[in-house]
Amino acid sequence: MGFLSLLKICLAVCVWMWTLWPASARAEEQPALPSDYEGLREAGIRSLNQGDLSLARQCGERLLQLEGPKGERYPAALYGHLLLGLANTESGSDSACYVHLETARAGAERHRDYEALMMVLNGFGNYSMFDNNDVYTALSYYFQALEEGKRVDNRRLYAMVLSNISGAYFMRGDFSGLRYADEAIRIAREEEEPVPLFYATMNRALYCLAADSLLPQAGVAIDALGQMHEAYGFGTESDLCLLRAQLHARRGETDGAYRYFAQAMENFPSASASTITMVYIEYAKLLRTDHRAASAIRVLEHGLEHIDSSGVPIHKARLLKELALSYSEAGQTGKALECTLEYMEYQDRLFDEVRERATQEARIKHDIYAREQQISEQQVEILGNRYKIAVLTGLMLVLAVAVVLIYVFYRKKNRLYHAIVSQNREYMQREQLLLDQIGQLRKTASPSPVATDKLQDLMTRFTTLMMEEKAFTDSTLTVSSMAERLDTNRTYLSKAINENTGKTFTQLVNEYRIRQAISEISDLSADKPLKQIAAEVGFSSLSTFYATFQSITGMTPARYRSQLKGL
Repeated sequence: MGFLSLLKICLAVCVWMWTLWPASARAEEQPALPSDYEGLREAGIRSLNQGDLSLARQCGERLLQLEGPKGERYPAALYGHLLLGLANTESGSDSACYVHLETARAGAERHRDYEALMMVLNGFGNYSMFDNNDVYTALSYYFQALEEGKRVDNRRLYAMVLSNISGAYFMRGDFSGLRYADEAIRIAREEEEPVPLFYATMNRALYCLAADSLLPQAGVAIDALGQMHEAYGFGTESDLCLLRAQLHARRGETDGAYRYFAQAMENFPSASASTITMVYIEYAKLLRTDHRAASAIRVLEHGLEHIDSSGVPIHKARLLKELALSYSEAGQTGKALECTLEYMEYQDRLFDEVRERATQEARIKHDIYAREQQISEQQVEILGNRYKIAVLTGLMLVLAVAVVLIYVFYRKKNRLYHAIVSQNREYMQREQLLLDQIGQLRKTASPSPVATDKLQDLMTRFTTLMMEEKAFTDSTLTVSSMAERLDTNRTYLSKAINENTGKTFTQLVNEYRIRQAISEISDLSADKPLKQIAAEVGFSSLSTFYATFQSITGMTPARYRSQLKGL
């Protein structure tokens, strides 16, 4: 249910961005590459509509080479960077997409081209979601695009941004996004615009599939999508087959679901990387539900190989979670634990990447604005202004850049804190779900054979003490006392922890304490004093608790609580 959301939105949003021209333009034959600014701009946007990203890139590159009226590079450069940025979304091309979009934003702000700025912000949302797997930042950009939409009379683009917001909410598991999909459908029907109508309807189908009360409406929405696909060529066969497969699965029609999954796989050559990954995940989930855990494991392992080869990681966390569940149901508890640890490590790595990316993007933004300053100075020289005027202009621009950077760093840091808090909240829910599932498995599973890997068995028992008995809450806990409880020695226990997690005993115990502290802080109704929480989770010193909490989460406990209250 949550998996399908990610799949649809990946396809949908990539196309939403390119739909600025009437649908009738798609039926026209692709013209030869123009040589003038207007022709290149129109051809580039039309090629994005038709999904011809290669031609869109060619138009963008040609626009960057053009000299505009009276020697002015803009707006040719603006739309050149815009086309290249939009065409490179979900391409796995590192920061190339961001550089083009940031440059286009600078040009759009300079020329007060609010429609272009709206497109840029929408593109930033796609970049954050697909290249960086950051839904929260994506939502921030989409809402900024919606604000810019109030300045321009482009209801078609406005409806597409609403569809994007709806999709992003669905990725978070937030059903309040359904109203954005319905609003986009209403606007698209009023304006007779099939593109936003198609993708908003697709999002509505996702919500219907996810909610029992709306399930009867899912078939109607999927049939409408099929008709629009036949009429206009929107979406891919894999997308529609996956929707139909999930509908059959939700109705308990297993044979039909398997048939449509097979058809989705047959159409993989025309599907996006994220769509392919989601087919693997949903197919494996059906197999596991059908008590075919071994087959589900093989499918998910293919999915991991596909993610590594495509470079599009947006669904990797969900795939790892499904793989851990499949290993557990297949009785491979060792591999299930390994997969769970890999899932936790991947989630932790995402937090680190958010920080690193914020720094990298700030550097890129600084470089772009520095180039903007140089262009401004050159224009001043071309106009023949005096040296003193040029210097004053440069100083003013430097000051403006400094103010902008300070503001951007503050916003980035605040968004990062919000993302950390929200992701920790989701992690606690996932961890509790996993613990419940492990408990159920223990009740129903037959006694397991003696473990052949003593280190793995020791690590499993250690993890059980930490997660179920919360041994870490003992402030006097040491590696020696823990080794005694596990009937082993401290050297052997330290080796088991290091080989399984790459961490020391103290580091791992502190991580369990901080996770428990996050859980306590998240209970805003209790509002326990931080000193009490520190003692309850096993810290003997408040200063040690503060230092450990900040090193793991990137903020102090007090700041974490304030961020929670602001969500």
